[in-house]
This record gives sequence, structure tokens and C-alpha cells, in this order.
Amino acid sequence: MKNQPSRPKGAKYISNNGGKEMGEPDKTIKICPECGSGNLIRDDERAEITCINCGLVISERMMDPGPEWRAFNPEQKEKRTRVGAPLTLTIHDKGLSTIIDWRDKDSYGKDLTPKKRAQVYRLRKWQRRVRISDATERNLAFALQEIERITSQLGLPKSIHEEAALIYRRAVDEKLVRGRSVESMAAAAIYAACRRYGIPRTLDEITKVARVNKKDIGRSYRFMARELIKK
Repeated sequence: MKNQPSRPKGAKYISNNGGKEMGEPDKTIKICPECGSGNLIRDDERAEITCINCGLVISERMMDPGPEWRAFNPEQKEKRTRVGAPLTLTIHDKGLSTIIDWRDKDSYGKDLTPKKRAQVYRLRKWQRRVRISDATERNLAFALQEIERITSQLGLPKSIHEEAALIYRRAVDEKLVRGRSVESMAAAAIYAACRRYGIPRTLDEITKVARVNKKDIGRSYRFMARELIKK
């Protein structure tokens, strides 16, 4: 019986559809070319793929898909990571666009020169125009701001905020908001989200923080519920 090589610390077993060789992205390593075994092990510290049965190093100098930096605590990891925020339905562009800061300072915190300040002002103005390009975008942006304001004042959880934004987006897609008050439709979406999640919020409570009366919210809710259920 052959002596199997010991498993290095931090190594991972690879199934029969294992990793890829360096320089050969289309060739998948499935079995050991020496003994034909499918029991392979991946050692991330040594950047190698090794056969457990015969000990053959099948692939070496593998590319590390992880970041080039190291973090020794959660605070360092949060500071050094360069990924953006996750997508969210609560922003009209789902958080994909960038925002030019209103503070006229450079990356070092120094004040911009008057010439640069004027240039940044023009860029900021055009950036706002690009983010909201048509009437539908303006409607959605205003409604989502209203939903955020109402949910915040009512102390509703984030799940309700997301669900209300989703309901309003569906109403926009079905063209249900045409000719109707944005405030009443936004408040109706929040009421519908509360009912769906079983959170006790009455129309009276929503009316206290909304900018429309109870009758308009109730009418918009019934219309929205009836039309969206049909779809």
C-alpha cells in the first residue's frame, strides 16, 4: 500500500471538476495524469495542486484570485476593501452611479482653486442631469426619497423600505402612477409593504407623516393592489 502524502495546513480538497492550470484557462484539471486518481488537493499557501494518491504536483504557481492586501482585523478589512455598496432598490439607479461630493476639496483635503472649483461645479451639475435623464427617472427618484422619509419617521425596518420600493417600481413599470399623486402612491406602497410583512401600521399612522390625506392614500392603495394583483 502506497504512503499517501500528508495534507498541508490550509489545503483544500478538490472534486473531480477541480481548478485550472496556470496558462491554460480552458483546460480543467479533473484527474491526476500520473495515476489517474481524482483525489486532488489544493494548497493555497504553496499555490499548488497535488495528487493525494501519488504525491504528484499537477499545477504550481497558481494565480491567487484574492486581494493583494492583507487585513488583521475587521476595521482594516473595511478600510482596505475597494468594492462598492451592494445594489439596492431604494435608490432610483440602484446605487450604480457615482456622486460628486459637494465639498470643494481634493483627495488630500485641501481647498480647490477657484478655477478647479468652477470646473467641479459644472461637472456636478451635469452629473445630476445624467443620473435623472427623463420624467420617469425624476418620478422614481422623488418617490423613493419620499418612501425613505416616511419609513424613517415611522421607524420601519429596512425590509419594509426595500419592499415598498419594489412595489412602487412595479407600479411605475405597469404605468399605474400616471395622473396620480406621487406622495399618495409612495405612502400606499409603504402601507402595502407593511401588510405583506404583517407589521401593524394603520393608515392613520402613515397619514401623520405623509404629505397627503388618508382618503387619497386609501384610494391609491386599493387601486395599486387591484391592478398589481391582476398582473
